[in-house]
Amino acid sequence: MSTAVASRTPPTPIRAIPSTLLSRTAPTIPPASQLYEPLVKGVLRHRLYKTFLQAAFVCWVLVLSWSTWGHETGRMLVVPIKPSTLAFTVMTFCAGALPIVVLRKVHLVASPTPATSPSKTLTGALKKQSTVHAFVTYIASSLSLAILHILVTGAYEPTIEPHSRLSLFVKSRKHPYYLNGHLIYVLSSQLFVACACLLRCVLLDRFAIRWTTLVGSNDKLQAFGLARVLTVTLTSLVYTFMVTIAHLAAFALARSAVLPLLYQLPLVSMVLRPFTAHFLRGQWIPMLLNRHWSVVSRAFYLALGTVSIWEFAESSFDAIVAEPVTVSNHTADPGLTLVSGITSTDAYLKHFAYAELRGFATEDSPAASARRTALFGDQKYNPSMWSTLARESLLTLGRDYQLFLRKGQPAPTTASASQTKTALPLPAPATPLIRTPVFKPAQSSPLRAALDTFASDGPIATVVSETAEAGASHIPELFRSVMPSTPGPSAAVETVKKAEENVAAIVSQTKGKWREGASKAVSAYVPRSVAEVAGQAKSWWTRERVHRLAETSLPNRHMDAMAAEVLCRLVCASLTEDRYGVVQRDIPKILEALLSFLSALEDYQTELNAKYTLPGPEQLKELPVKEVAEKETLAMEAARASEVLSVVSDAIKDGIVQIVRTFGEKLSAFRLPPRIAKKLQGFVDYN
Repeated sequence: MSTAVASRTPPTPIRAIPSTLLSRTAPTIPPASQLYEPLVKGVLRHRLYKTFLQAAFVCWVLVLSWSTWGHETGRMLVVPIKPSTLAFTVMTFCAGALPIVVLRKVHLVASPTPATSPSKTLTGALKKQSTVHAFVTYIASSLSLAILHILVTGAYEPTIEPHSRLSLFVKSRKHPYYLNGHLIYVLSSQLFVACACLLRCVLLDRFAIRWTTLVGSNDKLQAFGLARVLTVTLTSLVYTFMVTIAHLAAFALARSAVLPLLYQLPLVSMVLRPFTAHFLRGQWIPMLLNRHWSVVSRAFYLALGTVSIWEFAESSFDAIVAEPVTVSNHTADPGLTLVSGITSTDAYLKHFAYAELRGFATEDSPAASARRTALFGDQKYNPSMWSTLARESLLTLGRDYQLFLRKGQPAPTTASASQTKTALPLPAPATPLIRTPVFKPAQSSPLRAALDTFASDGPIATVVSETAEAGASHIPELFRSVMPSTPGPSAAVETVKKAEENVAAIVSQTKGKWREGASKAVSAYVPRSVAEVAGQAKSWWTRERVHRLAETSLPNRHMDAMAAEVLCRLVCASLTEDRYGVVQRDIPKILEALLSFLSALEDYQTELNAKYTLPGPEQLKELPVKEVAEKETLAMEAARASEVLSVVSDAIKDGIVQIVRTFGEKLSAFRLPPRIAKKLQGFVDYN
């Protein structure tokens, strides 16, 4: 028996036949955080070192000016190479330039702040955490530079007078705790400079990148660098001069008016008198200015050095953060790297990806043509590289198109849409429950029946309640209104809301009356010329700018222009480089998106032309001078708004023209909506 079974067993074990037809899922395109962003961040990190070197050179020059001021030429040749000079240069760099660069790097944003007037810009900045960080950074940096200045001048000028050393006290035997007025003036000057520079940074919105078109030749780059140095130098000089004059006025007001008022307070005067009593005595402010001109000039040069360090550091940082980055040529698949880059969630890095992708799409060489052919014919990824590129670009343009239609306002949140999403379908009608007992009740005793009769839910209580309700229904309305009632929670909530609205209305009316009364009182005592200047300043501060409204509506206009150019260039290249025709199915969607965006831009441009165009010379002569100046200002702002719109509109027009010239009569094969076809027909007729 065992031999028979052994004979039936096959000599080799049975196994499945191997097959190469396996259902393998195609991989997705690597995210930008893994493929593209590390390469760009490495390049930007290297450029940041260049900014540090430039700022360190400015700090070295500043330390030399502090240490060699008024010395002989022989000593000036020795001071630059002294170890103390290099040490003070490092400390000045760490106190002045390094905090500003780190602050800009941490709070860098790709889009400007949506604000149409200086008042709204300041109001929006006060709500940001970056403004608080900037305030602390500027204050700490300015005070640190003042302390370093005192140390440098004390180390290189050992023979100067004691009061010129900017010590804390005045070295008086009779009053040893009198504060040194020179030190107070220098420190207050630095604090004033810090606040003024912070205000300028906020109003200029310096945390946002200024995307500009950079030139390519080295000579032009050197000229641009020289122009930047001269611009920063003149800006620092003029701004420091204005801030110094404003600080002199504020310091004089504080010494002549604020300090005497503080001495009228009983407890405050007791605290201030041992330290500041000598400030109440002395000459008038103009005489003191002439007497202490040396400390004023010293504070001016210190402020000039502080502003120069900050301006050179920020200017150098602005130059490197907007410079294009090229990283795809150093990777195995440039097309994959760039497609991965435009999927980045960081708008700043995404801008670099589109800038490099524009060069990828416009380059005219056999190697570039081969790279584009590989991108169009990609079958390794799901979705493919072209599908990802087209979808991401159309989504970018679509989001900014909707934002432009809303004039920069955030998307409204409709309650109906949220209720529709959260509403659940009504359940099917359930079978009604049988409210009567289905079993035969047990017989109860006579005593139990008598007790149930007098219970709270018994027959007698039920009859009494029904009788009371019936009686109340016959009571006249006049008497029924005084009956006690228990309003529901909804009525109480409505009552509270109405009370809050009444209180808010009373508060707003009170504020309006107080403002009106204060304005009348001020206008009654203030000269007319001063009131007119104040009115003009208020109008400048609160008036909405036409070009700022356009910038708010198109915050990402440079990236939108590049996205439109990339799509149009690749569509034109697909006619000869797309072997499988994968681009042809997306051409109608691309044309519809671009022409819709262009129509909205042209409608807004037409509105600007109709609203802000200057009238003829004859009509201008009949208008008052003030009104003519206002119309000219609005016309200039409208012209700047047109430049903002032209960034996107010109890119779309050039791209559509290239598509029309490339495809020609082949465009009739695509089915487009009537309004899009009519718009496209205008380009066809023009060409």
